Amino acid sequence: MNLLCNKCGASVTKKGFDTAGKQRYMCIVCGHRTVHPKEFQSDKKQGSTDWREWSENCIERQNLHEKASSSQDVCNIFLKTDKPFIIYQPLADLHIGNIGTSYKDLIEWTDQILQIPELYFSVMGDLADKFSAFKNMLAVHQMILSPEEQDKFIESWVEETQHKFLFSTWGNHEEMEERASGQNAVKNILNKKLVYFNGIGVANLHINDIKYKIVATHKTRANSCFNKTHGLKRLARENIPDGDIYVAGHNHTGAFEFTEERSLWQVFIKLCSLKKNDGYAKRYFTYFCDTTMPNVVLNTQKHEFTPFRTLSEALQFIKRV
Repeated sequence: MNLLCNKCGASVTKKGFDTAGKQRYMCIVCGHRTVHPKEFQSDKKQGSTDWREWSENCIERQNLHEKASSSQDVCNIFLKTDKPFIIYQPLADLHIGNIGTSYKDLIEWTDQILQIPELYFSVMGDLADKFSAFKNMLAVHQMILSPEEQDKFIESWVEETQHKFLFSTWGNHEEMEERASGQNAVKNILNKKLVYFNGIGVANLHINDIKYKIVATHKTRANSCFNKTHGLKRLARENIPDGDIYVAGHNHTGAFEFTEERSLWQVFIKLCSLKKNDGYAKRYFTYFCDTTMPNVVLNTQKHEFTPFRTLSEALQFIKRV
């Protein structure tokens, strides 16, 4: 039971007795005194929290989330072939939807992927341009396809190429949509058909009886202007030391290094971009934009791999050997 002031409705407090010995009350706000305050009563619910009960509920939600998610950190891919070599061709930063993207190169890459039996590929993020809000609206207005049209374009392209598509990774351009709405349409498209790494991922590629370990991400935490593969080597040294191939995109500048690390021969690859004529990049980053995508030729009979700067070089090597 709550006692309230008859005048203003605020709470009252006991304030002595009147001459008849009755309890007197005084309003804590306006000071009004009375022996007959207003009475108020309700069935106000009192909540309670038991952290142990909540923990059990959180564990159940985690299990449901894991069950519903199609993303993964590690995958195993199995290829059986009578070819002596397989070409692993990573691509990155296609930026579908941007006015500066070379769609001619995209068509050529796709035709090569489909026509060369030994060729398999992956995409290391920024498949779509997906600018929504940015510090410079020039980047936003350089999209010639809307975000919805970009999604439809990508879905059609994946449908045609998925039988040669080993895996895919996250990208910071698709991440822009996550910042705005928490949704990621490109991720959902790739997740339906392909192995998708939502962060750093490990793809164990089993070719006949040979296993090649590929460590993949869109971009690395560390970078160096003196060594383009520095971030990947840091990733190997600090996180996943026993990979054969480490690959990333993001910077639109290509490089590869075949070197011995921790008594292992390892390949580190940085990929270029199909966004050839990028006004934003030319203003803030570089005049040059190269579409070269290094690759690795994998021996199917023994654990042996060789990197090449271009696909034509890899094809010449296969024919020569």
